[in-house]
Amino acid sequence: MTARVALALAALHLLLCAALFDPKIHTGGDSVTYMLLAESLLRAGDGYSTQIAPGPPEVHTKYPPGYPALLAPMVAAFGRNFVALKLLSVLLTAASTALFVVYARSGRARASWLLLALAFAVCPGVIDYSRWMLSEAAFLLVTLLALWQLEQDRPEARLGPAFWMALLASVATFYVRSIGALLLAAASLAYLTRREWRKFLVHGVVGAGLTIPWIVRSRIHSGTTSSYFEEFLLANIYSPEAGRLDAWGMAGRFATNAWVYATRELPRALAGSDSTWATSLPVAIVAVLVALLALLGLVCALRRRPGAPEYYLTLSCASIFLFQTSVADVRYLVVLMPLVLLYAADGAAVAAKYAGAWRGWLEPRLPALVAGGLAVLSLGAHAARIPENLDMIAAYRAGDRYAGYHPAVASFFEAAEWVGENTPAGASVTVRKPRLFHALTGRRALIYPFSSDRGKVLDSVRQTDYVLVDALYQTTRMYLLPALMHDEDSFEVIYATDTDPANFVLRVGNAATPPAP
Repeated sequence: MTARVALALAALHLLLCAALFDPKIHTGGDSVTYMLLAESLLRAGDGYSTQIAPGPPEVHTKYPPGYPALLAPMVAAFGRNFVALKLLSVLLTAASTALFVVYARSGRARASWLLLALAFAVCPGVIDYSRWMLSEAAFLLVTLLALWQLEQDRPEARLGPAFWMALLASVATFYVRSIGALLLAAASLAYLTRREWRKFLVHGVVGAGLTIPWIVRSRIHSGTTSSYFEEFLLANIYSPEAGRLDAWGMAGRFATNAWVYATRELPRALAGSDSTWATSLPVAIVAVLVALLALLGLVCALRRRPGAPEYYLTLSCASIFLFQTSVADVRYLVVLMPLVLLYAADGAAVAAKYAGAWRGWLEPRLPALVAGGLAVLSLGAHAARIPENLDMIAAYRAGDRYAGYHPAVASFFEAAEWVGENTPAGASVTVRKPRLFHALTGRRALIYPFSSDRGKVLDSVRQTDYVLVDALYQTTRMYLLPALMHDEDSFEVIYATDTDPANFVLRVGNAATPPAP
């Protein structure tokens, strides 16, 4: 029966993925960076690098090579066909759905299991990240594989296949995203607290040993084991001059992020990142209740005999709550949704014990009711936004490449297209989104410094031939525009988009003038 349920829910998941698919490129820089890194892996002797900024290739140390390695065969087969490349994410989330069905089955009543599996299969947050060329789908799958195998590795068992599969899957999570190191730590903690000394030692030594190559490489080329460490300490990555946070500041950030994720990002995971339902008060209330139930279930599990899932969820939440508030996003929750759903159901079972006269009726039923309610919420949110998404797909297929984009985003793409068609192939451009811009135009691109020191900004701009002044990002208004206006005689407007709000392309100093369009 488990296999039939897994196939049926994977099929339902694929159907919803098709209805909510987005054929356009993601506007963030991460998506195209993974593609560029996949291309780098396909070039012999390239050394896992990018050639985005002016100058020689830059060795890449931020994103581990796991997801680009998975993407590379697709890039080899389809090139920069973003629709084809996104199919990898669709397949990975469908596989995650099937695996969740298997993982969630252990120790649960049939109704609760089926409805939890349904809630995950239709989870809007997961489906949203099936349509982007990002690492969430791959990370979700290998995390679920590791957790499932850790569950299969019974305390009394020897170092058998489940142990080694769990270890290799945990290492794979690290090579997909650096935060996967928390899963390695969680598994080691579980072995330690269960006093399984041999497994603890082997897991720790082998796990650490397999991560060392990437850590050493990053240290050699960047001077740090991970660029994320510095971002944890900064008060605001978009305002480096604000300095670093002290212990009190980190405590405040933790509380702020906990509230942001419970009231803003979890609703997006439950109803859709671009759904109007996600901003409604009823969904926010549901999200807070789910967060409280998941916390209750997690605390009870930690008080009993904690294992890798409990430690992993605790460490992961601590990490995202301590990370930059300015970049808090639903994507960090998507990979935790399997555990959020499971612990919310467990928390509901605990809460039912305090229901007084209703306890006898609620205790066996409340987990299933919670899971079923979340599934209904998800399906309702999908029904509300599928018609609009299908209209967007139809407009895109009819030739509107910017269908569904915000006008400011469409204007940015219009300016990028003009630069790609009207500037020399060797030209370089100062732009807020250099990775995205480079992938779109083939031109070298450099981001301006986030600094109120106009001289520093101008020195950076003068390293390039052109400047794209966008109407999309606040940092452009804060840092770039004041510097350009301070020395406006050194820049010439050579193009303005027709799409409102306008983006402008400026020529710097003595850069070659492009031909008239």
